[in-house]
Amino acid sequence: MKTFFATLFTFISYISLAQINDIPTINNALEKYSFIQEQIIVNNDTITYYLKNTKTKPSNLVVFIQGTDANPIFSYKVDKGKITYYRWFGNDYKSLDSTYTYAIIPKPGMEGLYKDGEIIIPKSYYEKNYLEYRIKQIDVSINHIIEKHLNNPKKIIVYGHSEGAAIGAALATINKKITHLGFWSGNVLNNFYEFALFNRIESLKGLISDEEAHQNIMGIIEWYKSVVKNPNSTEIDHIGFTNKRWSSYEKAPLDYLTQLNIPIYALFGTEDESTPIETAYLLPIKFIEKRKENLTFEVCISCDHSYKLKTDVGQKSHWNEQFKKFIEWTDKTK
Repeated sequence: MKTFFATLFTFISYISLAQINDIPTINNALEKYSFIQEQIIVNNDTITYYLKNTKTKPSNLVVFIQGTDANPIFSYKVDKGKITYYRWFGNDYKSLDSTYTYAIIPKPGMEGLYKDGEIIIPKSYYEKNYLEYRIKQIDVSINHIIEKHLNNPKKIIVYGHSEGAAIGAALATINKKITHLGFWSGNVLNNFYEFALFNRIESLKGLISDEEAHQNIMGIIEWYKSVVKNPNSTEIDHIGFTNKRWSSYEKAPLDYLTQLNIPIYALFGTEDESTPIETAYLLPIKFIEKRKENLTFEVCISCDHSYKLKTDVGQKSHWNEQFKKFIEWTDKTK
């Protein structure tokens, strides 16, 4: 059975080299990228977040929520006696002025520094990688940042990509301090419906037969039934996730988004291979239906899941310009 799901938009960047006689630590990586680490203990559970290090306390916060997959935030590689440090997120934080700080909260169990090629996904990731726990992590982190690291807070901006978009939509219904939400390339409807839709699209394109599409979809429906029958299982399935993870996302992000009254910036690519653009158009339709005017709906024409565009000379990324437009949008909306 062929299935489709929202994949992580992974940024991997590296910075200067260190001598091998240095011992790689998370502090080395944080120093290289000008971030700090904070840890909060909640009911014997340690929640970690990484925050852009600023000289003075800013008034605005931007929080990025990663997409699917158990990737770390920081890693390193040893090559020919040198240590190279990597970050698994993009340059967005670099484009922000001194009135902003930028935070990213690692997936459960994926905090700290990892050696490239030796990244082992811990058991805690599978046990805690579900919507309610991710909301808890980010909610607690935002509240801590506001209390400890901001001065006269103004904008609390959250934007999530792919799975992170779905998390952000649910989070914003709980954390009332969030002032702006970015919903980037997230599934609008239930994952299992969108998996089925992709099969129908393949059939229409002649990539698979009508019968094959139908059989695939019936298999997806049976898969969904098995998840519902055992929703708290943390056994790893054929895709690398658990029933607990799948069942926690059963409510469609569309239902969370239409509950919100804060400004929402929804962004999609028309050539997205992970999130069907066909369901994206339900967002403006539903907001009109509910007489709500807090949605800004943007589409990157011919762009893929990560806003890359195929050209005659390769791919061109539109991510950076989309982020700048997003931040400018927050200045114009309340």
